[in-house]
Amino acid sequence: MPGSVDMNLGRKIDTQVGRLLLALLYGVSRLRARLGGPPQPPRLATTPPRAGAPPARPRRILAIKLYGLGNIAMLLPVLASLRRVHPDVEIDFLSLEENRSLLERSGLVERTVPVTSRGYAAIVRDLLRALWTIRRRRYDLVLDFEQFIKLSTILSYLSGAPERIGFNTDGQGRGALYTTRVVYRDGEHMQHVFARLLRPLQVEFRSEPLKLRISEQEREGAKSLLREARVPEGHRPLVAVHVGSGPNFYKTPLKRWPPEHFARLCDRLVEHRAATIVLTGKGSEEAALVGEVRSRMKHEAVDACDRLSIGELLALLADADLTISNDTSVMHLATLVETPVAAFFGPTDPLQYGPRNPHDLVLYRDDYCSPCLTNFNLKISYCTDPVCIRSIGVDETWERIDAQLAAIEAATVEVVS
Repeated sequence: MPGSVDMNLGRKIDTQVGRLLLALLYGVSRLRARLGGPPQPPRLATTPPRAGAPPARPRRILAIKLYGLGNIAMLLPVLASLRRVHPDVEIDFLSLEENRSLLERSGLVERTVPVTSRGYAAIVRDLLRALWTIRRRRYDLVLDFEQFIKLSTILSYLSGAPERIGFNTDGQGRGALYTTRVVYRDGEHMQHVFARLLRPLQVEFRSEPLKLRISEQEREGAKSLLREARVPEGHRPLVAVHVGSGPNFYKTPLKRWPPEHFARLCDRLVEHRAATIVLTGKGSEEAALVGEVRSRMKHEAVDACDRLSIGELLALLADADLTISNDTSVMHLATLVETPVAAFFGPTDPLQYGPRNPHDLVLYRDDYCSPCLTNFNLKISYCTDPVCIRSIGVDETWERIDAQLAAIEAATVEVVS
């Protein structure tokens, strides 16, 4: 993303400066409590549920999840469960600008409070503007869905909301300013981890299909791309392939199956399944990966990199028979629109981040060094040889995806008949 900040440097700033600001604000909060202000639990205290306490009835909620379009996709069913129990509550969402479209088309939030990621000066400006906005909204409750970032903890306190619920992740020192501290755990799917923040509200999480707003114009935009590539209308199977993995923060791209493997797999899909391959991506780095895959293929593939808006991408994924992707946002978006997914995992845990719909396929070797990217280590790894994902072979992948497509076709025939 042009002009974007260095995320590794951003994490260092958040860790070091954030720790100092948390300590300062915690001291202020405890002093206010002693002077008759809002109560603030001791820094290391747990905040267990109070027996017989009536369920909270919030009127206006601020949800916070700054980074990660894929995380937003996993969060939306959690917000839907909150809406089911509290249909009249107003939910605002503080997040990065690039997540705004998905949040708004979900129909689950009243308003988004966007923050840019294009340069430190712009970030500071947007954060001050966002703080002004959320202070004026006078929230009853903040739900902070960040797992390790300290900035969100600080913003939740500065919002002025009397109740603040967030993850007290081990080793991160970020939970002191919450009024209700929820234990973060890595042993279940991230969607259920996010749903833990609803438990203090006595809201039961229920995973149900979501209806995202995709306009006819956006659907037509996706179809137009295929027409331009001279793909016959209705030709099947249509396979979306995402060869990138979002911004790469490491010297070695850890979460990417090799481009040459993707090229060979795509050729087999064309040769054995007569598939139409659409390569998706965003930005110069992923454009280069798409170009490399196409140059290595013997057959044609549609280049959709930087040619689709988020709505058009959702329309394409919804129309596809299968999405093949690394562990990144496109995988989660395909899951959200209920398109079967074949996803490559290595440095991250598929039990926590993998797709979960019927006919989904996880490609993972489960080496002893994996996963190395967790929320306990701020998703920082110093691995220079990600054999966990690179050693997933083309032959074994093709066999499993061919069987997956056969199962999808059989299920489609069964439904039609």
